[in-house]
Amino acid sequence: MADAPWAEIREKFQTALALSRVELHKNPEKEPYKSKYSARALLEEVKALLGPAPEDEDERPQADDCLGAGEHALGLPAELVEAEGPVAQGAVRRAVIEFHLGVNHIDTEELSAGEEHLVKCLRLLRKYRLSHDCVSLYIQAQNNLGILWSEREEIETAQAYLESSEALYNQYMKEIGSPPLDPTEHFLPEEEKLSEQERSKRFEKVYTHNLYYLAQVYQHMEMFEKAAHYCHSTLKRQLEHNAYHPMEWAINAATLSQFYINKQCFMEARHCLSAANVIFGQIGKIRTTEDRQHRRA
Repeated sequence: MADAPWAEIREKFQTALALSRVELHKNPEKEPYKSKYSARALLEEVKALLGPAPEDEDERPQADDCLGAGEHALGLPAELVEAEGPVAQGAVRRAVIEFHLGVNHIDTEELSAGEEHLVKCLRLLRKYRLSHDCVSLYIQAQNNLGILWSEREEIETAQAYLESSEALYNQYMKEIGSPPLDPTEHFLPEEEKLSEQERSKRFEKVYTHNLYYLAQVYQHMEMFEKAAHYCHSTLKRQLEHNAYHPMEWAINAATLSQFYINKQCFMEARHCLSAANVIFGQIGKIRTTEDRQHRRA
């Protein structure tokens, strides 16, 4: 790819990301999604400039594109295939765009279109999903599909996507372990790539969100023991990474204490209530370190 077009692609992509982050209340009252639509137009331009991915030549669905069969549903181990060479790199960059288009459509309440783009993202990355370049993006796409199906009250489908993400994270950390590429880095020049520390921070945040969504799914399915375990893990990780909203964290910890009280685990309940009281005391005293949890993470 020539230098000029690639520079243009990078600039359009970064502008689209900036527009995607504009808060709704900063848009005109009658056009709350104005910035989202502007971001979408730029993402579509980038997609056109990248050209068709090899998978676009054959859109026949694969067995594991749908949950209920294949690797997504069963969480089978992935085989490591590195995303090397121009064809693979092109597919990965196209997958990044499909991911952001998917999130964009979900943010504007167009769930079916959002699902379509996210599934395309997974299809493009399927064989590379365990690789250093793709694992974070793949998990984020599955997390977003999990949220989408949860909002449709298709809880078992949401569970399958989220558990698949958890299994992939665990496999990656066991077999590879190094901080993977953040999806945004596929459109950054080499000198602007993230540090290992920042990559690790972002990847761990993705996994924390995965646990958070799983806790909600298990609660909805009345799997209360499992929900409590995942809620506890989420709260613990949020503290460790200093990434939480004090009010939200304190409420969740207090709620978890009620579960322990009902189980007559009074020491655990007391610990949760004490922690909730301490964190609640931070409200108004410190600046929050974490944007409110949303689909993009």
